Amino acid sequence: MYNLVRSFEWNNNNKDSDDMVGREDYSKINKKITAAKAVKPSLARVGMISEILSWLGNPDKRLRIIHIAGTNGKGSTGTMLKSILQESQYHVGHFSAPAIQDDLTMITIDGQPIGQKDVVKIVHEITLQIKKHDGDFSLLSTFEWWVLIALVYFAQQDTQFVILEEGPGGSNDVTNAVRTPYLIAYTKISVDNICSTGSTLKQVANEYAKIIKPGALIVSYPGQDYDVQKVLHEQTDAVHAFWNPYPLPQITILSTAPQGLSLKIDDIPDIPDIHLPLAGAYQASNLSTVLQIVNYLQQKGFQLSKDKTMAALSNISIPGRMEYVADRNILYDGASNLDGISGLRDSIKAWHLPFKPVFVLGLLDDRNAHEIIDLVASIASTIIAVTPESKEGMSAEAMASYCLHNTKNNIDVEIADDPSAAIQLARKYRASSNALIVVTGSIYTLRAIFNEEEG
Repeated sequence: MYNLVRSFEWNNNNKDSDDMVGREDYSKINKKITAAKAVKPSLARVGMISEILSWLGNPDKRLRIIHIAGTNGKGSTGTMLKSILQESQYHVGHFSAPAIQDDLTMITIDGQPIGQKDVVKIVHEITLQIKKHDGDFSLLSTFEWWVLIALVYFAQQDTQFVILEEGPGGSNDVTNAVRTPYLIAYTKISVDNICSTGSTLKQVANEYAKIIKPGALIVSYPGQDYDVQKVLHEQTDAVHAFWNPYPLPQITILSTAPQGLSLKIDDIPDIPDIHLPLAGAYQASNLSTVLQIVNYLQQKGFQLSKDKTMAALSNISIPGRMEYVADRNILYDGASNLDGISGLRDSIKAWHLPFKPVFVLGLLDDRNAHEIIDLVASIASTIIAVTPESKEGMSAEAMASYCLHNTKNNIDVEIADDPSAAIQLARKYRASSNALIVVTGSIYTLRAIFNEEEG
């Protein structure tokens, strides 16, 4: 009896020790990945990732990948689709970056983030293969590491679907290393802040079109610019892919509020209207993209019932993407480019709020920064300027100076030294009203304020 008890205690102690080692290893590995060198996206890097995938046994070729590409709306589209597939009992992997808080949440299966031990094991496996080919850990960028980890993990776990959201976008995006996507879904395509995919809309469209692979089905956002849609169609034909042959769902917005949208979907007559708990009228167009995919999968024999689809949509939440927290009357939105901020502005105007919102705004210092400030100033009572924790961040002082000297609207402007000060100032300015606080401008701003609030 004594020996059995001692053995049990020893094994348990070893297990605890192994868990601690795993956590320590993960902490070190995560720091190394986060500190990985920044690289300029290129076809050469995409080719390199394809080669590494081949060293790893081509995990991407064993997956049914739904590749989501576009400038805005990838996170919303991916999360809605994931929720519908999950509700229908499919085993679903989802990659969406960057994370607002914990990096592990970028990689989930059935809504559960990858474990630290899995990351450690997969990183060791990838590193081993790279070393066999005369490379080392520093070969890969942060985003490249996470994409590889995700694809290996999803293959190991025998997922039935993988929703893979691209990063910066276009043919140079590392997710373009996936060679046989089952389906490619395009969200809204526009010129982005940093011109990573082109400086004109046609250039951007051509870059995004280059990810279309032979044999894949293509669906597209219903409000796509005509010239963008034309480029996508032409590339689809040129590479022998297939454009979605089914009619687009007809969605009518019945009402819109910070709490979400009331919608009528015309081709679901037995469900006259649903509540989609996502703020922003543009979410109806993202939903159309999702329902195109659902319809196609149904035609292919996958069991996705209307009831389960509606149940999934009615309970959805997306951290940091037009996320309204009612008890705090705060809206978190990761919009960071002109098109995204335009959508945010249009949504707020449509809500007919009794008081103008107080904005906590932190931007990257790019060519659209002043235009974004002008949009925000047109609907804000107050702007609390913060400096994002990024080397590309626009300083709070520069933002405040522009607000005071260049905007046409009469607004209050404050400079916050840190996230804690920003949220305190925002609450102070709305003390005499029930004004909405809006936190937006970049993922860095969102992460800092969100963490401060949660803390």
